[in-house]
Amino acid sequence: MNDTLISLLNQSGIITVELIVGFAVFWVGQFVYQKLFRRRLELNLELFVKDNPAVAIALVGYYFGIVIGLGGVLGESALTWQDKAINLTTYGATVILLMLAGAWVGEKFILRQFNCQREIIEDRNVGAANVEAGIHIANGLILHSALAGETGGWEVALVCWLIGLITLIVVSSVYPRVTKYNVFAEIENRNNPAAGLALAGLLIATGNIVRVAFYQDFQGWLVSFPQYILILLFCLVSLIVIRWIADLVLVPGVKISDEIAHQEVPNWGAGLIEAFAYIAASFLIGWCF
Repeated sequence: MNDTLISLLNQSGIITVELIVGFAVFWVGQFVYQKLFRRRLELNLELFVKDNPAVAIALVGYYFGIVIGLGGVLGESALTWQDKAINLTTYGATVILLMLAGAWVGEKFILRQFNCQREIIEDRNVGAANVEAGIHIANGLILHSALAGETGGWEVALVCWLIGLITLIVVSSVYPRVTKYNVFAEIENRNNPAAGLALAGLLIATGNIVRVAFYQDFQGWLVSFPQYILILLFCLVSLIVIRWIADLVLVPGVKISDEIAHQEVPNWGAGLIEAFAYIAASFLIGWCF
């Protein structure tokens, strides 16, 4: 048997292990999501009996965040499938733990103005679910770079992750002042899906900016962290500028804020365009680096 065939069989075994462990991580992730984070949630009842779209949106965002978080370690080399299985299991458990912690932080500090669990499960509030999904995806993007580095350690990963969460909190606090309307009141009082969608897009874009800023190899606390912070600040400012330009280009002559919050029926399309502008701008900035 030649070396090429042996290498192919070994690679096939590693890919199979990745898929098996990946689905196992998903199962564990949804189990702990119900048992630890959403303890009042009966998933099958909400999804397939009550047909609750808000629960589905929040849950898919959580799953997507896990996928993105795991993506930071899937490309790492491993000599054998056993090494890969151990590595993925360890990282998978870490991703689930930090995804739940990030969800708790998001609920307590970003969505603190209302009871998000009640809004999603009882009131079927799609706007609140959009924001929760955005928090999950943003958290996954932050974990993608925080856990992917091979030159730092767990302490570096945790510091990067915490800085990323703080950035999400700060951005979400500043956002209502930019939009000139109370985003969280729109979501709670009017069940405004467009407002939630726009904010979710901003959170995802911010998480992507954090991912870009922290993706450089760690070279020491005094060298790397000033570099990380400078890149992060530059990218956030660039995100604002590009978002403003995109607003002029994509919807000239229209105020997106009016379409989202100052109409009797909130404009889903306007919320989607604003979310797209943020996310697209974050990828354009990231590709420049």
